[in-house]
Amino acid sequence: MYDITISIISHNSRKDLELLLPSLRVALDGINSEVLMIDNCSEDFSAEFVNNKYPEIQVRKNTSRLGYGANHNQNLDIAKGKYIVFMNADLILEPNALLSLLKFIDMDSNIGIVTPKIVNKDGSLQYLNKRHPAILDLLVRRFCPDPLKYIFKKRLDYYEMRDVGFDSIAEVPFISGSFMFCRTDIIRKVGGFDDNYFMYFEDVDLCRKIQKTYKTMYYPNVKVIHRWERGAHKNFKWAFVFIISGIKYFNKWGYKLF
Repeated sequence: MYDITISIISHNSRKDLELLLPSLRVALDGINSEVLMIDNCSEDFSAEFVNNKYPEIQVRKNTSRLGYGANHNQNLDIAKGKYIVFMNADLILEPNALLSLLKFIDMDSNIGIVTPKIVNKDGSLQYLNKRHPAILDLLVRRFCPDPLKYIFKKRLDYYEMRDVGFDSIAEVPFISGSFMFCRTDIIRKVGGFDDNYFMYFEDVDLCRKIQKTYKTMYYPNVKVIHRWERGAHKNFKWAFVFIISGIKYFNKWGYKLF
């Protein structure tokens, strides 16, 4: 058994992987680990790049494109690590990130998932810890024009937990799927990600399943850079996917308007 399994999904993510993988290699130095990557029908030769430059990474190629959760579930099925880290390809890790998170989660067997402080390239905070969503929160964040969002600022600040702050260790309701450091046995116990979601809501859904018995924690002593392109998923196609996944989420967990 390994200490850590890393799970990465690539869909035309070669440029991201060129930045992530050197930092990942350093962060895993001295840790008994394995790295699993699913190539989700890329056309940029991501798999070939990884196989050539990082032969220690186990790469499998999909024959048809799958959703975020379904892809990570494939890696979960074969993971041999005590812990599994679900991470986006568009991250850059600090050298001590994984070891520090490993030590933290090892201290408390009641922790199911832990996430670090996630920041932009310029070091500014990404407000990715959230309370469980209500329909109003999601509609305003996703579809309201920016000049009008100030009307709902207090509401959105509450949803994004800005009233709590992001500098202290805390139990948080909603951890972003961009980086989840998890106990493998617990994730398997709850059935992994619900692959009925192609994209969006699979992370909060997993958190809710975990929170029935275990804690989901925020550990700000570790920082991870998330090179997130905010406009990448703002077109009609992804808006439609967001709505469909939202309907599935509220059908499953109950509708909350406000």
